[in-house]
Amino acid sequence: MPRTKPQKLVIEFEDGSKREASFDVLPSQLQFELLRQPFASQPSANPEQEKFVLLEWDDGWREVIEVDADCSEINRYYVISRPEDVGRLSLNKEDDYPELIEIVRKPRDLKRITFLDTFQLALERSDREGKKIDHFFALSKAGDAVSEEMEAFKRAVEEEGLDLQDLKSKDPDQQREGYERIRRKMGIKAAQRQQDVYDFIAYLARVSE
Repeated sequence: MPRTKPQKLVIEFEDGSKREASFDVLPSQLQFELLRQPFASQPSANPEQEKFVLLEWDDGWREVIEVDADCSEINRYYVISRPEDVGRLSLNKEDDYPELIEIVRKPRDLKRITFLDTFQLALERSDREGKKIDHFFALSKAGDAVSEEMEAFKRAVEEEGLDLQDLKSKDPDQQREGYERIRRKMGIKAAQRQQDVYDFIAYLARVSE
């Protein structure tokens, strides 16, 4: 998640005593969970420069994930079954290891992935290894989900009676209520962190004409 990295975690006890630890020494999963919490959310100062992944399922469910600015393209998408299904979306990064995104919701029913371009998914092959099965999906360009979301955003702004110029000009942190109304009208969800959706809506506001 592209944010200014926290430096330390401070815990204050009821007797007034405190304990603190460098954020870097915390387990990666704990770091992830802490940064998901609303109190730790920081709106992007430049949402128009952020990068997002849009996920769309067969049943119409749509999710947004904000990814590192160094991500450059989709590497591959596959699902591991053992016996539960977990999806893995791999994004190539410039001069670094790929970024791996875990897809928990109905990973084999994912219909489209948008990162820079929009891709339709189709099962290509399944490889069994013991009790584990890896399902690999082919990606082919299909449509333009970002343009579709832009049109949905404009409709939501109009139907909610919001001012587009106001959404563009004000600090994103002051727009949370308006962003939530737009999110609900558009029907998009956060895959990992609510701030990702708000940053995406701020991105749509900034780049809209």
